[in-house]
Amino acid sequence: MSVLKQPLATPSRVRGVFRYLLSTKNQREKIEVLEKILSPDELVKNAPSPRPMLRATINEMVKVGLLVKEDEEIAINSDLPENARNPQLGDKLLPDTLAELFFASKNEDEEDFGRVCAWYLAQDIYDAPGNWDEVEIQVNKQKVGDFLKMSNNTLYGQLDDWMCYLGLAWGQALAGKRITVPDPIAYIKRNFKHIFNEDKEILLIDFITRLARKCPLFETGKFREEVESQVDIRQPNYLSTSTAFALFRLQEEGYVKLLRKSDADLMLLPKINNQVDDDGRISHIIWQGEKL
Repeated sequence: MSVLKQPLATPSRVRGVFRYLLSTKNQREKIEVLEKILSPDELVKNAPSPRPMLRATINEMVKVGLLVKEDEEIAINSDLPENARNPQLGDKLLPDTLAELFFASKNEDEEDFGRVCAWYLAQDIYDAPGNWDEVEIQVNKQKVGDFLKMSNNTLYGQLDDWMCYLGLAWGQALAGKRITVPDPIAYIKRNFKHIFNEDKEILLIDFITRLARKCPLFETGKFREEVESQVDIRQPNYLSTSTAFALFRLQEEGYVKLLRKSDADLMLLPKINNQVDDDGRISHIIWQGEKL
C-alpha cells in the first residue's frame, strides 16, 4: 500500500516525526517516547486504536525508507544522503528526499502514486482538473480508471497534499473552493544545481533527460512514459504545458534563459491551446545561478 492509500500519513505528520528525530541523539528515539511526545495521551484517549495517525505515519515512512525500526526504537535511515540527515538541512531537503524515495528508488509500493502524479503533470495546465469532481470526469474521459486506480476523494486528497508539499503542484482558493494546479516550478527550482551539475548551459533535451532521471514523473521518465502509453496527449518534441509553463516562469523570474540556436535540435514549449509561439522553440537552457 502506498502513501496515496494511507490518508493518515500526511506531509505535516511525516515532517513532524522527521524534524523531531533530526534533533535527537543519534537521530533515534524509543517508539513509546516518540508517541507520547508527538501524540500526547489527552489527544488520543478516545481513539479507536492507540495513536493511529502517528503509527500509520511511521509505518509508511519505514516502508518507503525514510525511517527504520530497530527493536523498540525508530530512527532516521542512516543510508540516506548525509545532507538529508543533517540537522540544519534535513527539514529543508525533506521534499526532495521523499521524492527520491517515492519515485526514483524502485519502490514498488509507491508505483501507483508515481503514475497518478505523472498523469496529473501530463494534464493541460491551462485546463487541468482542479478538484476531485473534475479529476473523476477527466479520468473517465481518458479511460484511465483501471490504470490509475484513482477512485475516490480520499485518494485525491492525498494526491493534492503530497504533490503540493513536494513542489509538483500548488493550490489556491477560487470562488470559495480549493483548486489545485499541476505546476512543478518549485521542484525544478530546488533541483537546478543537481540537474545542471557543473554545467551552466546545456541542451534543453539534456535538461529534460536529467530532470526525468532525478524524478521520473517528468517527460521521458518511467512513470510519464507509462502514462503516455495510456493517454496520447503529447506530440513528438513537445513538452507538456505544465513543464513548459514552469520553464517560462523560471525565465521570467531570472533563474534561467531559454535559447534557440540554429544548429541544434529544438524542443517545443506550448502555451494555451497547445500553441507554440516563436519564443517556445528552444534548443538550449542556461542556468543563471542560485538566487539569494
